[in-house]
Amino acid sequence: MVPGAALEGSLMEAVWTCLTQEHDPRLVALAAVICLAGALVGLSVLRRAVGATSYSRAGWLIMSGLSAGATVWCTHFVAMLAYAPAGRLGFHPLMTLASLLVAIAMAALGFSLAISRLPAAAWLGGGVVGAGISAMHYIGMAAFGDGGIPGYDMTLVAASVLMALLFSMAAVPLALHAASWAGHMGGVAAFCLAVVSLHFTGMGAVSLLPPPVVQQDGATGQAVLALAIGLVALMVVAATAAAWLIDRHGHAESLVRLRRLADSAIEGLAVIQNGRIVEANGSLQAMTGLSRLQLLGRTMEGEMLPSLRLPELFGEVMLEAQLRRADGSLMDVELVVRDNVPQPGKRVFALRDLRERREQERRLSHLAAHDGLTGLANRAGFTHRIARQLRDAAASGQRLALLRIGLNRFNEVNDLFGHAAGDKLLKGYATALKGMAQPQGLPARLGGDEFALLLPFAELHEVEALVQAVSGIAPSGPVALSAAIGVALFPDDAADAEALLANADVAMRRAKSPHASGACFYQADMDAAVRERRRLVSDLRQALKAGQLSLFYQPQIATGTGRLRGHEALMRWQHPSRGFVSPADFIPLAEETGLILPLGEWALRTACAAAAAEPRLGKVAVNLSPVQFRQAGLAVLVADILAETGLPPDRLELEITESTLMQDPGRTLEVLRAIKALGVSVAMDDFGTGHSSLATLRAFPFDKIKLDRSFVPEIDSNPQARAILRAVVGIGRGLGIPVLAEGVETPSELACLRDEGCAEVQGYLIGRPAPLAALSLSEPAAAA
Repeated sequence: MVPGAALEGSLMEAVWTCLTQEHDPRLVALAAVICLAGALVGLSVLRRAVGATSYSRAGWLIMSGLSAGATVWCTHFVAMLAYAPAGRLGFHPLMTLASLLVAIAMAALGFSLAISRLPAAAWLGGGVVGAGISAMHYIGMAAFGDGGIPGYDMTLVAASVLMALLFSMAAVPLALHAASWAGHMGGVAAFCLAVVSLHFTGMGAVSLLPPPVVQQDGATGQAVLALAIGLVALMVVAATAAAWLIDRHGHAESLVRLRRLADSAIEGLAVIQNGRIVEANGSLQAMTGLSRLQLLGRTMEGEMLPSLRLPELFGEVMLEAQLRRADGSLMDVELVVRDNVPQPGKRVFALRDLRERREQERRLSHLAAHDGLTGLANRAGFTHRIARQLRDAAASGQRLALLRIGLNRFNEVNDLFGHAAGDKLLKGYATALKGMAQPQGLPARLGGDEFALLLPFAELHEVEALVQAVSGIAPSGPVALSAAIGVALFPDDAADAEALLANADVAMRRAKSPHASGACFYQADMDAAVRERRRLVSDLRQALKAGQLSLFYQPQIATGTGRLRGHEALMRWQHPSRGFVSPADFIPLAEETGLILPLGEWALRTACAAAAAEPRLGKVAVNLSPVQFRQAGLAVLVADILAETGLPPDRLELEITESTLMQDPGRTLEVLRAIKALGVSVAMDDFGTGHSSLATLRAFPFDKIKLDRSFVPEIDSNPQARAILRAVVGIGRGLGIPVLAEGVETPSELACLRDEGCAEVQGYLIGRPAPLAALSLSEPAAAA
């Protein structure tokens, strides 16, 4: 036989002989039970320490070390008592206590190292535990007898220590990192093998026992002592196990409460440990379409969240990602990840479904760029898209035509038939316009009754055909509408979106003029006229602030007596660089832009103040614009100005045109009655140029009729003009309303008016408009 093999055989034979012939099998079985129970409890408590916080972790480490150390010690001494020769030995108290303390201390130290952040911590901790088992065994062996055990087979001693180290180094990592209960039990088995292999190999190494010091009472004493040690060990293990079970039960209850709380959350929640899902709430299950069992064990990074890559430690992060669902589709989610929640070593993933938010954002984006009534692009959306299309067209050399379309008489539909009818008409027009735009065109509603259409073209006749087609759109409605169409071309008329829109608007406004045919192409001179108009509006706004406006007064006299009856207040503008600006130029601009409201209030207040300060002015007449009648509280404004200036109401006369009455007869008559109730006179201005309706004169008792100046120059030479004069004066006489003729410039005109019975006259013959300071308030010479 080979010497090495013979040696190995003799060692194994010695260990086997020691186990089978020199040990009490009953006590060996008791030692095995103690070892298995203690290992299971100690290593389970160690796993609990991994997930504990710093303070409770120290307590769990102490309990696991106490349980494992006491288990090793008790297993050793019960097995020692099972050793037959040990019955003739005594126990050295201090050495016995030292062996217990070493077992507990080394187990606690090893377990602490095993859950630290050191490299290969579990293996290192297992080695320390194995060293502790070895040290406890041989210190415990020295506790028997006064002189200890003098003789060992060092080969078997080395083998016993090596096995203890190896099995312990396997037991601790298995127990800590096993993903299943079977793996954990593998760690428990390895720990038991470390203790058992050390003990019985070490006992096989004993070659000689010393003479007994303390005599025991045979096997009975051994059994009683072994039972006592076993009971103590089991009590320690049981106490540790009870604490572990109580904590585990409490932990399980807290997990149930946590799961219920998590299931009530709207967000999907997943708890991650070692990169895998260990818990998932109901919301996450609904989001993924997977059950809880299907989710458990999956990885979030790379699998459930394909594009996500997180650092090892980061604390907390919030970002957007995509979640893979059961059907393979990806869902946009908002993700919050927190480290060490709900326990150290774990991560919580909170996911919120972004589909509803994305849909809301899409709807808001659509509403921001589209008209709510017609569904066409609105002004903002059209401006954005037209800029993009112009860039593309410039790159490709394409030409574009922009049509700006204003519906004529649309306000009549709203006023006469209500807004519902107007909305229906607009939707019908938008549908027709959208049909013409397919497939390359871009239609839009820019606001109110204004639309736009952008289309590519190659030849100009295509644009002309398009204009003709758009002009022919006739949506069904209570009023037949026509359209004013302005056309601007890219790149012919403009190089960018803003200029193209502005030029098309200029052309559309030209198309709205009375002499236009309904469609107008942009021309460069139009732009100059528009710029001039805009400058004039700006200057007019500044003129009101700078005091450049003034009132001139033109006298009105009684035809029969020549006596002064009053003055008409007329607005004048002396521009610092343009000089005198005609009211025919700036009054229409003021009415279009709304500036007539502050201008009209200023004129009324100034005229009343001047008349109150100068009684010789007599009655002062002030013109009112149709825009002022749409202003709320006009009658209140007149009353406030009269009170403010102290002018008696019977010295104020307000002049309105018949066209003002026709725009909104009911409202206008209501306002006029309120003004007349103040004691203020009301005159109809420019009679004969509008409808000149007798129904209007009958509906409201005017205090005066002013015959338009256009009739006066012909009354002494044109029989028809004289017949009209005679008819108007007759109407006035029949209704009891005096007639005033404007524009009298010659003595023959004055004589004719006097002969026909016209009550009052005004004109250059009587007196030119002049500032208050330049007026001659004596009676005019023509009155003689």
